[in-house]
Amino acid sequence: MAATSVAAGTASAAAPEKNAEATKKTADANAATLRNEAQLQKQTGLENVRRMQKDAARQMGEARLDAAQSSLLREGSVPVREQALAMRLQTQIQDEAAQAMRNAQALYNRADMEQYMGRSNARAQKTAAAGTLLSGFAQGGNSLLKW
Repeated sequence: MAATSVAAGTASAAAPEKNAEATKKTADANAATLRNEAQLQKQTGLENVRRMQKDAARQMGEARLDAAQSSLLREGSVPVREQALAMRLQTQIQDEAAQAMRNAQALYNRADMEQYMGRSNARAQKTAAAGTLLSGFAQGGNSLLKW
């Protein structure tokens, strides 16, 4: 009877132990996926910024060409309009870069949290497994004492 209790406790403890390992591996895999997605988000954001900078240079050139074709002197409202356009375009570029970095950071944070939660759950499962094992030994010991 005592051996049966110990064997049952050992078998019951083995399953949560394997489950804990699987939980940890799943969390690590999910975290790696999120980190890859964050890296992709950063690269996409940087590429968008490069594209926007090229487009801004084109738009500034078109604005200068329009001003020159209208035969206005480069005084007064034309430089002010060019400056306003340049500031608006630069603000859009900076906003795009900041948004890409915020998105990437949010994904990195989610990856860290996923890994933390996976490890925490795995530890809890291992603790439960140890409790089950100790319970099996205790029941086996009680059976021996009663015998």
